[in-house]
Amino acid sequence: MCVNFYIYIMKWIFWFFVVNFISVIALMKGVISGENSFVGIIVAFTAWGLFIRAIVASQEKKKKAKNREQMLDEYLKQQLRK
Repeated sequence: MCVNFYIYIMKWIFWFFVVNFISVIALMKGVISGENSFVGIIVAFTAWGLFIRAIVASQEKKKKAKNREQMLDEYLKQQLRK
């Protein structure tokens, strides 16, 4: 389990740096172009929004799997008692 946890964390750290890179490039492009900086801002915030959404979805998926496993354990314990 410990190795899976580190792989999980490293995956999110990688995506964190990718989102940072995309955001910085988009904001720099918006600032440098000068005429339409809203596109850079929209791209940067969209990248962060998708990143946060992916993290939340992953946490919900893990919570559902844990709940499902707990329900199955309870069901199997109940069947064993009969």
